[in-house]
Amino acid sequence: MITVLTWNIQNGQGVDGNISLKRIAESILNMCDPDIICLQEVSVNCRLSDGTQPDQVKELSNLFSDYSVFFGPAYDIKRENSEVREQYGNLILSKFPVLSSFNHILPQTVNSSFRQMPRQLSEITIKTPLFPLCIMTTHLEFHSEFQRCEQVRRIVSINQEINNLVTMPPLFDNNGSYRKFERSDRVILCGDFNFNPGSVEYNLLTSNEINSNFFLDAWKQLNPNSSHSPTCGIFDKKQWPEGPHCRDFGFISSNLERSLNSIEVNESIDASDHQPVILTFS
Repeated sequence: MITVLTWNIQNGQGVDGNISLKRIAESILNMCDPDIICLQEVSVNCRLSDGTQPDQVKELSNLFSDYSVFFGPAYDIKRENSEVREQYGNLILSKFPVLSSFNHILPQTVNSSFRQMPRQLSEITIKTPLFPLCIMTTHLEFHSEFQRCEQVRRIVSINQEINNLVTMPPLFDNNGSYRKFERSDRVILCGDFNFNPGSVEYNLLTSNEINSNFFLDAWKQLNPNSSHSPTCGIFDKKQWPEGPHCRDFGFISSNLERSLNSIEVNESIDASDHQPVILTFS
């Protein structure tokens, strides 16, 4: 059994306004014993709402000492009038050996007349008792459907690139930069997508017209007649006045359909403005 948990932790800020990565870690480990943890909104030296500027990657590494840590910053900048560097992005923690890791910066559109930030996709390939498995996690643009569509197209192209490399592997050497890099075409894609089920972006991601090994919505595979459980807006009515809704997903490549066992949203935790999503595979 392989257990994957994904959660937008909002820098550890709960609905009560308090920031606590310890609370996040305790919440995760009380829910399950995940093999893979994908976290969105993780920062290094960013000024948070309580005025602190913590290294959250280091903190989470200490809290999850049994895991290997792979941080994908969407940006890495030198703060003005300071030698401190600031980073913000997504984090993957793995109990399984990680064979490779890639950091993909997602598109920012030319028409930038709206509030936005750089966005990123983390990709790792892990060695599991079942098969090599690719884990991707991301956090897409909030303010622009057009930009989300461009970011989804890039994710689809990354997935197609992996498929092509698996089916038609390039020539490689045993050593150096031309060696073989392990990338699996069995893919779990999870995170905060900032779109709703059935939206333009959702349909673009799950279309089999542009991707041979297309993505399936894990929730709909197991609950075809049920609406998605809400992953946001349950407790935080200020940020989410529209109330409970779904914007966090677990997608799987079509060749993982038979391996998918379960998907669950924990709707009782208010340690972030989002809810954790847990998937299991066998």
